[in-house]
Amino acid sequence: MPRPWRLAFVLAMFALLPLAAALSPGGAGAQSASMNWSYPAYDAYNTNYDPQGTITASNVAGLQVSWVYQVPLDPFDIAGAPPALGIETTPLIVNGIIYVATPYNRIIALNGDNGRVVWSYQVNMSAFVKDPWWSHAYTISSLSYHDGSVYMMASDTSVYGFDATSGAVTFYLPPVAANISGNTGQYYGEKAPIFYGGEMIVRASTTDYGGRGFVSAYNMTTKEPVWTWYSVPPAGGSPGWDNQSSLGNIAPYPGDWGNTSLIGGGAAWGLIALDSQHGILYFSTGHPSGVYDASLRPGPNLYADSVIALNATSGRLIWYYQINAHDLVEHEGGWSVMLANVTVNGQAREVVIQPAKNNYIYVLDAMTGRPVYAPIHVGSPSSNAPNDNAGNGANMTESQRSIVGKAICPGPDGGIEMAPALADGVLYVVSQNACGMMQPGPVTYKGQTINGFVYTGSPSSAQNSTLYAIDMSTGKTLWQFAMPYRYQAASAVASGGVVYVVDRGGDLYALDAQTGKVLKSVSLGGLGAAGVSMGTTLSGGVELVVPVGGGDLPQATGGIVLAFALGAGASPGPSSGVVYVAGAVVAAGLVVAYALSRRRGNAIPAPAGG
Repeated sequence: MPRPWRLAFVLAMFALLPLAAALSPGGAGAQSASMNWSYPAYDAYNTNYDPQGTITASNVAGLQVSWVYQVPLDPFDIAGAPPALGIETTPLIVNGIIYVATPYNRIIALNGDNGRVVWSYQVNMSAFVKDPWWSHAYTISSLSYHDGSVYMMASDTSVYGFDATSGAVTFYLPPVAANISGNTGQYYGEKAPIFYGGEMIVRASTTDYGGRGFVSAYNMTTKEPVWTWYSVPPAGGSPGWDNQSSLGNIAPYPGDWGNTSLIGGGAAWGLIALDSQHGILYFSTGHPSGVYDASLRPGPNLYADSVIALNATSGRLIWYYQINAHDLVEHEGGWSVMLANVTVNGQAREVVIQPAKNNYIYVLDAMTGRPVYAPIHVGSPSSNAPNDNAGNGANMTESQRSIVGKAICPGPDGGIEMAPALADGVLYVVSQNACGMMQPGPVTYKGQTINGFVYTGSPSSAQNSTLYAIDMSTGKTLWQFAMPYRYQAASAVASGGVVYVVDRGGDLYALDAQTGKVLKSVSLGGLGAAGVSMGTTLSGGVELVVPVGGGDLPQATGGIVLAFALGAGASPGPSSGVVYVAGAVVAAGLVVAYALSRRRGNAIPAPAGG
């Protein structure tokens, strides 16, 4: 086997690294057709599967760093700002240009051949501070491409469109969360819009800021709202709120949600899948605001914690499937739903796949919302999460008091939080193996201090993760791969017989999709905060683009973006070699690198009965 090699000073040396011109003949350099990654999860169905055949299981070990881009530091000094987390968007790659966005609302276009900036645009976040609907949270976790423009929702929930080539602003929509009916909470922009016909579909995140979850459509020409669908009632409640419960799996509950002014949550914070043929939107909604006592919101709390199918033209609810009724522990659906075709009992089925933080994977008929088979469960059994997957058997009046001081597993970040990949009928999905704790205490909520609950991670529990390969025709686990660190914010990606995952420790793994064997492992030197993407460069080469955060570096950093390509000496077969790449740190005007050694994960055979 080749000996492992360590790259200790990336930025000082990157000019010496092989660029696209050195790509192997007959491989990426010989490919003339352009391959794009133009959706956050590759396509409109959120499969995270790229069918390219240049970088494959037989040669992925030959990937070499071709260039590194240092992301600028956050220029703003805003009270309550989160720490620098580098890039949290899976990069878009369109016509040889790479598009990423920073949490502080800067969009950057990079030349795929060399990583040089083509254009960038910085939204003035200082102007957001005066906005009463803005929660002061910020993270940009997706971009979208449509009709020659790249779109970003800014943290104040305004939407920008940029000419993909020049960076000129082609579209602006004022903040969509500024005037939400029945809302008394706050929001932040996170996900880019999607498009159907002449409409732009938008939503905003709110978590525990008490905002009222919604999805809206706007006319692209007039910029006027066409429809809005709400996932929770207005603050103060709404009698008969569950009058569409016949469209889903949960029975009516008189007085669902109660009548408290504290009502909020249910944000459509994940990626939306679009069936353009039938004009249907599929997405999941988040948990009810969890900081106030759940006994004040009796009932299942429709339509939070649910997978939703909406008519894209009218916003009419077609069906819903509630994952957890009366959720106490924030175990909603994860990062995205997926629309897919799978074969079950020899029959082709169009399904919606939704992994959830409760470690269940729901496979629902796309037209009816009914389960195709019983939910798939991965990992250890849940503990102190009494309403997980309980359906109509959930305790509809329970309070968080019942689980105070107990280890809640999975914890507040999952279970399965991040987006899976689907290739050749196999789902690749990662679960975090970590628990949480619930404690009572005063909390600030909707501008007031209330006696509520604080839900945090448990530092004494395991802090690692597991990748599962699941046969979607049977729901059985084929293999699993243990990673020594947590997994949060990076989608799994499948392409060329390889599965790519980036854990929270900054380890990039390239695994054989059939066996789970490690084909290449790269220690990036900064936390993994977004999934990888693949595409062709301006000169026609194919590269793997990897964004990296700054959480494991000795001081705050904006993070880096790296590109990997097949070098002239690429190995024709798999390798167990480990590559170490340093995260970049800017200090005293000097660019230095910081290399971190990581112990490798291990492929584990599927347990009997899978």
